[in-house]
Amino acid sequence: MLAESFRVRERALRRLSQPTAVELPRPVTIGLPEPTSLALTLGRVFFAVLFILSGAFKLLDLAATAQMISARVTIPEMLAVYTTQLEGMTGMPMAQLLAIAAAAVELVCGLAIALNFGARFFAIVLILFVIVATYHVHDFWNQSGPEQKNNMIHALKNLSLIGALFIIAGIGRGPRNDPSYTDV
Repeated sequence: MLAESFRVRERALRRLSQPTAVELPRPVTIGLPEPTSLALTLGRVFFAVLFILSGAFKLLDLAATAQMISARVTIPEMLAVYTTQLEGMTGMPMAQLLAIAAAAVELVCGLAIALNFGARFFAIVLILFVIVATYHVHDFWNQSGPEQKNNMIHALKNLSLIGALFIIAGIGRGPRNDPSYTDV
C-alpha cells in the first residue's frame, strides 16, 4: 500500500516536471489572408516590378542594350569558338544575344516571383544575374570621380537587391498553415 502511494506520487511529480504544450484556440477568420501572408505577397509583387519593367525596357530598346553590353562586356578568348558558332546560327551579334538573354532573365524571373511560381529558384537565378551584371556594368573600382560614386551607389543598390532576393529564396512561397506542406 505504501509502495503504491509512492509510485502514484512519483508519476504525478514526473508529469508535473514535463513541459506540456498548451494548444491555443485559433482566431476566427473571415476569409481574409493572414497579415504576414498579405505583406509577403505585396512585397514580392512590388519587388518584382523592378525586374519586370527592366526586362521589358531592355527588350523594347534592344539596340541600346546591345550597345551598352558590347561596350562593357568582353567575351573571354576561350569562348570565342562558341560565340562565333552562336552568332552564325542566329545571325545576330553576341551583344544582341546577351541583351535578349538579360531581358528574358529579368522578365521571366520577375514574373515568376510576382506570381509566386518557383520563387526560390528564380530568386537564386536573379541573385546570380545581379552579381554578374554588377561586376560588368557597375565596376566602380576601375573608375574615378563622379562616375565612380554613381556606380558605387548602383553597386550598393544591387547589393540590397541581392539581400532581398536572398530573403525571397529563404522564405520561398511563404508561410503555410499545413504542416505537411513542403516547398520546392
